[in-house]
Amino acid sequence: MDRRNIELKIFGLIVGMAAGMILLAGIALTLATRHADQRERQYEQTLVGNGLRQRGKEVQTALNPYVIWDEAIIKLDNQFDPAWARQNIGASLGGALGYKVVYVLDADGRPIYGHVNGQDVAPETYARYAGPTQRLVETVREIEKDPKKVAELRAVHGSRVELIGAEPVLMTVSLIRPDLKAKTRGPRAPLLVTGIPVANSVIKTFSDRFLLHDAHIAIVRPADPPSADAETVLGKATDGRRIVLRWSARKPGEELLRSASPLLGLAILAAGAGSILLFRITRRAAKKLLLSEAEAKHLALHDPLTGLANRTLFTDRLVHAHATLRRKPGHLGVLCIDLDRFKEVNDSYGHDAGDQLIREVARRLKVICRETDTICRLGGDEFAIIQPDTTPNGAAALAQRVVDGLSGEVDLSIGRAELSCSVGVAVVSDAEQGQAELLRQADVALYRAKEAGRGRFAFFEPEMDAALRLRKGLERDLRAALDNDALTVAYQPLTDAKRRMVGVEALARWTHPERGEISPAIFIPLAESCGLIGAVGAAVFRRACYDSLRWTGLEVSVNVSALQLSAPGFVGEVEAILAETGARPETFMLEITETALLKDSDGVHEALRRLKRQGFRLALDDFGTGYASLAYLRRHPIDKLKIDRSFVSSLPGNGESVAVASAIVSLAKSLGLKTTAEGVETQGQFDALIKLGCIEFQGYLLGRPMSADAISAVRIQAKAS
Repeated sequence: MDRRNIELKIFGLIVGMAAGMILLAGIALTLATRHADQRERQYEQTLVGNGLRQRGKEVQTALNPYVIWDEAIIKLDNQFDPAWARQNIGASLGGALGYKVVYVLDADGRPIYGHVNGQDVAPETYARYAGPTQRLVETVREIEKDPKKVAELRAVHGSRVELIGAEPVLMTVSLIRPDLKAKTRGPRAPLLVTGIPVANSVIKTFSDRFLLHDAHIAIVRPADPPSADAETVLGKATDGRRIVLRWSARKPGEELLRSASPLLGLAILAAGAGSILLFRITRRAAKKLLLSEAEAKHLALHDPLTGLANRTLFTDRLVHAHATLRRKPGHLGVLCIDLDRFKEVNDSYGHDAGDQLIREVARRLKVICRETDTICRLGGDEFAIIQPDTTPNGAAALAQRVVDGLSGEVDLSIGRAELSCSVGVAVVSDAEQGQAELLRQADVALYRAKEAGRGRFAFFEPEMDAALRLRKGLERDLRAALDNDALTVAYQPLTDAKRRMVGVEALARWTHPERGEISPAIFIPLAESCGLIGAVGAAVFRRACYDSLRWTGLEVSVNVSALQLSAPGFVGEVEAILAETGARPETFMLEITETALLKDSDGVHEALRRLKRQGFRLALDDFGTGYASLAYLRRHPIDKLKIDRSFVSSLPGNGESVAVASAIVSLAKSLGLKTTAEGVETQGQFDALIKLGCIEFQGYLLGRPMSADAISAVRIQAKAS
């Protein structure tokens, strides 16, 4: 055998070995890509299934306040009240919460109220939904037969995606039951039937959350061929058709194989050297693909501003931690955190400063929490922490560390900003209570912490639910009262030293149709916290303007809150009301608090100057109880100081109160300001104030708040005498 033949055989052997290795590598790569695609498909289906179940639980949780409610039993079962149903079922669920289908079935299963697409409908239209929801109704009724099971579940729901006509709808049947003392007429309770269309817009939001490609709803008949897309069954119609969510599953293995195919061809031509090169390039391509996918998944589960977990990852971690309680007894804590007055930082310094503050809060929370805790930014200035394997004391300690760690001044690029936070805490020791309910309880506790004065934490307590429901009800009723012009105004006289009426103070009054008189000490702070104080203030000022036209030579005082004064459009609204009523600004004394002056912002200062130029006079209310200084009095155009009732009440016997009242009167005289004493209830107080040099007086001794007609009658009587 000559040398040439030997070289050819060696070359053939080398080529054959290289080709065999490349072939084996190609087969292995193909199998690996198929396995990777299959695993990715299974992962996505599991993730979507969990997400759909979680969405169903969220819908049911949102219904709990409406189906566990004594008043609902009274109004829907004991004696059906259509007006109550329209306001509290139709308007709330169909309007505020966006349910497209709302029906109430009585204890015998007959429809007694209907609300579809934002409008009340005849109960008989429920016939369209009766068939698809029959199984859900039977399921709920079966559970209702077992009081022990109902007590364990507390909220009894049944949900299923049904085909209504040609439209998939998430139908939910809920058992309406009492939460305290109400009782049903018979052994069975009424049912609430609600429906939310599973529209493609909803699916798009869901697909964006889980990074699904080409997600859509399909109605599949039994005879239809199987689809190559990944799918999850949402529901099944009575005729056998399936309602499925389909999407194109990601195929990282196929993408890898497609990108590597040209390199495999080049490797075959280049034999052994090409195979090594192909291996290296393929490995690099695989790493790049995996890294890009990992980055995409990280972005889908984390907040881009802080790098903390976002709401999606937070929900997954909470579900996992909650499930752990079934295997390992212990406690699970959830903390909801809200920054106090964060909006002021954004409004005063801009959104860049707000982003800096959010990043600094995230950094501090990472230092405060354990590695096993999950920190989440829910959105805006809202954060949450999952604290697994803890105790109530451990949760309290963490909450206190958060309050302490997020308090004080923070250095920003534009200067220093004050930071504080409020924290709500919920702790459970078993897995019977759903994770969505745990998060809701922490949020309710957060609301209580903010209501108690901010810069503190509060644990969830069961009675908070009732208090929150009462407050929400009052807020809704206050909005209705404003819409219906149901607030009234009473006027308390201001007199001079000879008890002659020289002015009146306009005071808001609210008579609730069911609860009677609601104290201003309740509904004014409520209006401030829910953003209605501007509307309340405008209603009082408008009524005072009309009433002022009835009186001549009488000063009318109107209270203006710090929130009203700092609102950009406040002065313009005042001007519009004057133009509407024809009232004169010289008639009015606007009473502001020291809180408004303490803001000392250019906006507040300019608003006061504009009001002063129009002819309004300005009084500083409750003077002496806050922190207003001489500098504030010089900076702002104040005309009058009102001595707070806390100093008047202990006159004339309390030497300290006498000294304070005397100092206020002397200060006012030196600055050329008037003084009015509030809360004058005894002759001794009145005489002591006259002796100190006070000019005007207000209190029950001189006149209680009364209607405008009563004020007119008093003036007529005074002139006659």
